[in-house]
Amino acid sequence: MNNNIRVRFAPSPTGHLHIGGLRTALFNYLFAKKNNGKLILRIDDTDITRSKKEYEDLIISDIKWFDIKYDEFYRQSERKDIYEKYLKILEEKGYVYECFCTEEELLRSKELSINLKKPYIYNGRCLHLNGAEKENLRKKLADAGLVPSIRLNMLKLGCEQVEFEDMVHGKVVFNVKLLGDFVLKTSDNRFTYNFASIVDDIDLGITHIIRGEDHISNTPRQILLCRALGTGCPMFAHISLLYGKDGKLMSKRDFNANLEHYKKEGYLPQAVLNYLAITGNTFIVNDERFSDEIFTSFDEMAHYFDIKRTKSSGAIFSEEKLKFVNEKWLQQLNTDDLIYAIKEKFILTDYINVSDINSINISSSINNTDIESAEIFDVIDYAEKEYGKERLRCIIDFLKNEYKTVKEIILELDNVFLYKGKYNYFDKDITELLFENLKETTGNKPEASGFNEILIKNAIQKISKENKKNIKDIYENLRMALTGKTNGPSILKIAVLLGKERVISKLTI
Repeated sequence: MNNNIRVRFAPSPTGHLHIGGLRTALFNYLFAKKNNGKLILRIDDTDITRSKKEYEDLIISDIKWFDIKYDEFYRQSERKDIYEKYLKILEEKGYVYECFCTEEELLRSKELSINLKKPYIYNGRCLHLNGAEKENLRKKLADAGLVPSIRLNMLKLGCEQVEFEDMVHGKVVFNVKLLGDFVLKTSDNRFTYNFASIVDDIDLGITHIIRGEDHISNTPRQILLCRALGTGCPMFAHISLLYGKDGKLMSKRDFNANLEHYKKEGYLPQAVLNYLAITGNTFIVNDERFSDEIFTSFDEMAHYFDIKRTKSSGAIFSEEKLKFVNEKWLQQLNTDDLIYAIKEKFILTDYINVSDINSINISSSINNTDIESAEIFDVIDYAEKEYGKERLRCIIDFLKNEYKTVKEIILELDNVFLYKGKYNYFDKDITELLFENLKETTGNKPEASGFNEILIKNAIQKISKENKKNIKDIYENLRMALTGKTNGPSILKIAVLLGKERVISKLTI
């Protein structure tokens, strides 16, 4: 493809961006990157009554949080002059006419069609009104503070069917008679979605429209408008919608469609996008580097992306599979990059804060920090002050290979490495023996020459041999004293990362 590719993501600010919308944004972004094109973010806010600035701000914030970068930005509410210009072109060509039907009249017609079990099609009655009838009806509308709506004249266009090649679904054909003379501008002076959307696409030079398959019924109307305006038409790709494991369509009302859920649960943005990208078989998979479906960057994802491979059937969303992808991303992510992501994406944005996930430890054990008065407690910053930058890197490097989400990492960092209180233990005698034997060891560094796994292991074996204590009981007691849990990652590694001083402190009875 040429490098003049222009795609757009056009959400309506009538609610939060949901997981399916994010997937659409991602596909547009990958398509643009693969073809050296541009991504345009357009806020489709023609629905004045439902559109809210707060939703627009949240949508933009979400796109940025997921590191999807757009090249241009527009709002439909600021482009009314553009729509008027294109409507004027249609008027001059005789492709539109005034409609004086009220909402009540149209509703009655729709109800009649439903009762007759027939599709509703506007009967075009206003097309045949004479001048006197028009003026009389215009007056009635004006008394109600309204004006005639504007409809496209299908008869004038003279098309029997609309046929187009969808990049996902292949050849698609629509019967024009089933579309009716649809409205371009409403009686309260609002431009409709189908008109404003395709006018923007034409005016902004959009070459490919990648959107959900729920929009496929809008496509014939928009193609007809392109023909009426005498312009070329973008290519279309209608991607499958997301369904839950129960087979039901995921909607804005579902909690697991809400992006906030995945942020608060500690899923990395890269992992969420990686998983969304592979739902629907959108990649060439005959390369060894892509055998496990885990990418390393947007560039790699874009390299393998192929919109024409997308399944036309519904894509099933599984949070279990997402967690697997997230685990792989944690393992492969550079430790410094992960520390940055934990801090910038989750802690400072307050999506995950220890006060929300842990009401026991951090708030009751760190006396020198006024956590209650702080808006956000930066657990990474505090851990770096406690352990130093290099030791913190070692801790995070260890935790990222043991847990599946950022939330789990933060909780473990808090509960184990920052908690200054004492946990319960199983056996007082064993705890005293651990205290005495480990106190006698030398070194306080997590290196082989200092307080290390071999040294601790030897101390445990000595305790077992000299005091006839079960090895398993000793390990369990050590784990309880250091972590407050009966299971988890290697307790030897945890002890080394904590350092001798902290371990001895937790073993003090």
